[in-house]
Amino acid sequence: MGRRTGTDPDDRSVVGLLALTQGLFFASLGLCIAINHSVTASNDGISFYGVDSSTIVIVIVGYAAASIGIYSASNWLRDADAPATAVRGARAVAIGLPLLLATPYNQGPVWNWSHMTVGVVMALAQGAATISLVRRRGGAGSWVVFSVQLAGGLLAAASLPDWSFPWLLPGETIYELAYGASLFLWIDELGGRLSRRERVSRANA
Repeated sequence: MGRRTGTDPDDRSVVGLLALTQGLFFASLGLCIAINHSVTASNDGISFYGVDSSTIVIVIVGYAAASIGIYSASNWLRDADAPATAVRGARAVAIGLPLLLATPYNQGPVWNWSHMTVGVVMALAQGAATISLVRRRGGAGSWVVFSVQLAGGLLAAASLPDWSFPWLLPGETIYELAYGASLFLWIDELGGRLSRRERVSRANA
């Protein structure tokens, strides 16, 4: 299925940046949870930290890091001929993260609906990308990532209606962890393609 047998410099570069930026994102999220782990935060999800004065700066740093890393990964996926769902999923997240910050959900119905629309588009794009990974790669790792992401998505979805089920934050966190893992699996699946293509191009020049 085209999986790599070695590690190419291009692969190491994108993996290193993605690991660094994902680490910064989840470290910032963990710090936010440590600062405020109230029922309101659990009920409103990760977005709560983007409107809370004690955590907004931390979230901006985390979102910016994640956006940069995932956008870089999307370019790598595009150049490695990844399926459109994988590339679009990464692009949707990279662009959607700053849009979430730019649409504070607590500033009225218009802002709230705008915020939710961005979030839903991102979630659907991420889910489609992971399904594409399972269909292409298969294997236990892909199915585990898909199952964990599905569990997080269902947990988050069950928390959205007013059912006094404040588990949106854990559900979203699980979902994002699984999506981050799926990006590394995509790179592993397609790894080495860019270097091989460059060698062929130079040989034919």
